[in-house]
Amino acid sequence: MHSDLFRQPEFLTEDDHPIHRVRCPIHGFIHYSGNERKIIDHPLFRRLRYIRQLALTELVYPGASHTRFEHSLGVMEIATKLFDTLAARYGSLMEDKFRTVAGFEDRPMGKARQYVRLAALLHDIGHASFSHAVEKVVNQGGGHEVLTCQIVANEDLLGGLLNRLYGEETAAFIARIIRGEKNLAPQLALLHALVSGEMDADRTDYLIRDSLHCGVEYGHFDYKRMIESIALCENDLGGLDIALNRDGIHTFEALILARYQMNTQVYYHRLRQLYDEYLIRYHQALGEDIPDTPEKVIAQNDVTMLARMIQEAQTNSSERSIWAKRIINRDHHRLIYDSGFNATVKDIKKSNNMFGDLQRRYPDRQFIITVPSPRIHSLLTPNSEENEKLVDLQLIDRDGKGQSLGFESRILGKVPETFRCALIFVNVGEDEQTLRDEIARTAKSLSKE
Repeated sequence: MHSDLFRQPEFLTEDDHPIHRVRCPIHGFIHYSGNERKIIDHPLFRRLRYIRQLALTELVYPGASHTRFEHSLGVMEIATKLFDTLAARYGSLMEDKFRTVAGFEDRPMGKARQYVRLAALLHDIGHASFSHAVEKVVNQGGGHEVLTCQIVANEDLLGGLLNRLYGEETAAFIARIIRGEKNLAPQLALLHALVSGEMDADRTDYLIRDSLHCGVEYGHFDYKRMIESIALCENDLGGLDIALNRDGIHTFEALILARYQMNTQVYYHRLRQLYDEYLIRYHQALGEDIPDTPEKVIAQNDVTMLARMIQEAQTNSSERSIWAKRIINRDHHRLIYDSGFNATVKDIKKSNNMFGDLQRRYPDRQFIITVPSPRIHSLLTPNSEENEKLVDLQLIDRDGKGQSLGFESRILGKVPETFRCALIFVNVGEDEQTLRDEIARTAKSLSKE
């Protein structure tokens, strides 16, 4: 499919011109309009200023105190650059596809561009305190994506403002784009993929931003080159899929390697996992006070919950004070077993059995086991097992023909789609090194049985 030059999509109204700006340590100036400013200044969006991007990771990497607020602005910036790059090359094709969707008959490119900006800006607005760390136990009705769509679509939350600023049905469209649900018109699936896909604005921003604030190099890759290399191809559903020009293969491989390294070294660092477990147990101990409804979730943030923990860490009156003290005083269990990041299903089963044996052998000691299994990518490669959810990202040659990127790359097939790791910790003091060594030797012996 040959590209064609296309003019910049027009702004929908005078209030949609980007007359405001804010500095960002990643992107320099981020520009936004008067209408977008009304959303950014809304209390539900301002709440993201008090939700850390990486929960308690600052207890491991002290600089990691950045927030979902700045990340959301960054995702909007990258999503816009991706859209504009595609519009410059495939604009006529995109316009023809968008125009066939009800509600996009008039100024389809302008609406699509504005909607992808809004979806990117609002994609994390439903996060609970401490982000992903406590999603298992708070807001029992669903994770942050479910709550995000409820906030965006609800007339009494953000839906009313979105519809007044951009027209009726805008809120419903934005919610569907964020969710990427099956009843989203295939012509608009591209907008979801730009925000949340295999080569998207969300992952691009958080990898670079988290690397900067943590002070590590793992997440850096040439994302500007990736944006310049983005392409499109038509699919069998009448929509458009994101693809990659062949000369961008190396930067995409770097993106996947960055995800793998950031997951193993930062997101699933042994102490980060342990403090996430403390957060889960603290919230479970809240009983009826746990934020288990949308209303309770959006009423709290990291600051309010940490203030509560600081207060409770000074008492001995409840179970939750135990976990509050662990967090506030940075008094954590000690690692005595690590399966490594290449653990098999059999290794994980063995680790769980070992965990039970250790509890029986040392009944006066508290043990904690964590077993993460995060997904690194969902790309179809020669090593992939059959899975309809895998993405066959196309690599576009100069003649416009596509090849499966996962089969063309010699690197992607070697990067695991997921990794597994079991860690076992024990409650021993700093003056109990001899006991810790003994338990670690016992764990090592059990692992060989």
